[in-house]
Amino acid sequence: MKYLTTLFFCLLLLPMPQQAMGQESNPFIEIRQSIETAVDSLEPERLIEVNTKLQSLSQTADSEVKKYAYYYRGYSNYRLQNSFPQIDEDQQEKYLDQAVAMFEKAVEVDPKFAEAYAMLGSCYGMKASGFFSGMKYGPKSDNAMSKARELAPDNPRVVMLDAIGKLYKPSMFGGSTEGAIDGFTRAAELFEDWQAPNRYAPRWGNAEVYAWLGQGYVQAEKYDEARTAYRKALDVKPGYPWVQNVLLPKLKEKSE
Repeated sequence: MKYLTTLFFCLLLLPMPQQAMGQESNPFIEIRQSIETAVDSLEPERLIEVNTKLQSLSQTADSEVKKYAYYYRGYSNYRLQNSFPQIDEDQQEKYLDQAVAMFEKAVEVDPKFAEAYAMLGSCYGMKASGFFSGMKYGPKSDNAMSKARELAPDNPRVVMLDAIGKLYKPSMFGGSTEGAIDGFTRAAELFEDWQAPNRYAPRWGNAEVYAWLGQGYVQAEKYDEARTAYRKALDVKPGYPWVQNVLLPKLKEKSE
């Protein structure tokens, strides 16, 4: 009996398996949710708080945690740049620059980090808004996105971000409404079976892809298809504010 008691207490002292600790030791679960909540509720101060929390994580010696800390710092700045109409253009540009800096650091930590390359390509593309900036950032955007596609051709966020670029680029630089629609359609299909490769990886995009697909159809003046895509976005994410409060009302105006 004494032997069994001793054995029991020894077992209690053993470290828990990593799988059992997964949820408790994952600092990014709350961060992912906080970013989504902040965007949906139009509360940029929440994203600023997220950035503050992530600064300490990006100083860790654990390279896996570090690269995702940089990724989510970049992603929160990316959302600050494009999701809040109350933020002025000068501040939006600063957030975009910060996003670029964070994604650049993420790929320095892991040169095979496809998710970060795709976001970096998207951010460079957003900076290529004029003739001279296009000459500077256009090739950078293409190179980063090409690297993302090479590393993860079937990652739905990579495919979706690439399609967003096609939606906005001039045709002479590879832009194509139909190409964008094809990309969004493929990304939506990939999201259906997508499994995150690890517990830190991003989860966003499975509803947003239908919002982008709808915008592609609007650009092609296919309003019935756009409405179907927006309804699908609401099926995936009921009450999705961007679709419910912005995109559907705009579609109604255009189609009347």
